[in-house]
Amino acid sequence: MPALTERMAADGRGLWLDYTAYAGALLAGGDVPWLDVDGLIGWMRKAQSLLKSDVLALPVAAVVEQWLGAHAELKAAMGAKRRAVYPLKTLLADPALRGYLAGLTRALRSSFAKPALVMALPSPRLWAALAAAQALPDEAVEIDADVVDSAAAYLADFLREFADCGIDGLLLEEDVHSGAVSAEDVQLYQPVLNVAAHYRWDVGLRLPAAQQISPGGVGFVVSSRALAGVSTGLVLPAGFWSGDAPPDTPPGGFRYAEIPVDAKPESVLDRLAVLRQA
Repeated sequence: MPALTERMAADGRGLWLDYTAYAGALLAGGDVPWLDVDGLIGWMRKAQSLLKSDVLALPVAAVVEQWLGAHAELKAAMGAKRRAVYPLKTLLADPALRGYLAGLTRALRSSFAKPALVMALPSPRLWAALAAAQALPDEAVEIDADVVDSAAAYLADFLREFADCGIDGLLLEEDVHSGAVSAEDVQLYQPVLNVAAHYRWDVGLRLPAAQQISPGGVGFVVSSRALAGVSTGLVLPAGFWSGDAPPDTPPGGFRYAEIPVDAKPESVLDRLAVLRQA
C-alpha cells in the first residue's frame, strides 16, 4: 500500500475532511458516542456516507476527554504528584484506556476499508499541557523542553499498543490558536517519529495558523500555508464555506477542510461538490 501522503497526492484531489463538530451536531445531537464502539461506528458510517472524506481520523483527545469524565479514579491518579509530566505519564500508562483505544481502532479499520485511517492526537508538548490542566486545574504548570522530551518517550511507548491495528498514520496536533512551534520542538518528538517509522506510519504535524517552519522528520504538515520541502495538507480558509473559490492544491499535497459546526447541510454538499471539481 502506498504511503498516506502518496495516496492523498496521487491525483491532486486528495481531500481530508474534519467533520467531527459538524457531523456531531447534525447526526449525534452534539454528543458523539466516543465510548460506545458500535454507536461510534454507526455515527461514522452515516458521516462518511454523506461526506466521503479520503481520511478517517480518530480524534484521540475527544475520546480521552469522555473517558476521564467516566473514570474519575484515573483523573485523580493523574493529579497524585505535582510534577509537570506525571499526569500524562499516568494517563498514557492506563491499561484500560489503552485497551479501549486499541479495540476501537481495530473496529474502525475493519469497518472502513477504503479511507486512510489516522490517529489524530495532541503532540507531546500539547498533550503534556492538556493532561496537566485536566489533573491540576488550579496550578500553573510549565511545559519546558525536559517535560516535552519525557512526554515524547511516554507517547512513543503508548503508540506501540497500536502496532497491529491497521492505522496508516498519525497526525500530531499543535495548539492551532496559540503558541508557535519550532523545529527544535519537533526534534524532541523523535521517539514518536521512531516508533512511527518502525511501523511504517506516516506522521503529520498540524501547525498553528501561519506557521512557517521546516519540521524535519515528519511526512506532511496540515497548515493554512503551503510549506516548501514537505507535503502540505492545505487548510481551506473559512471564506470557502460562504462562497469563496477554493485554493489550488499544493504540489505534492492535498486539501484539508474543517466543516463549520453550524453549516447548513445543503450548502455543505454544494461546497464539497465545488471542491471536488476544482
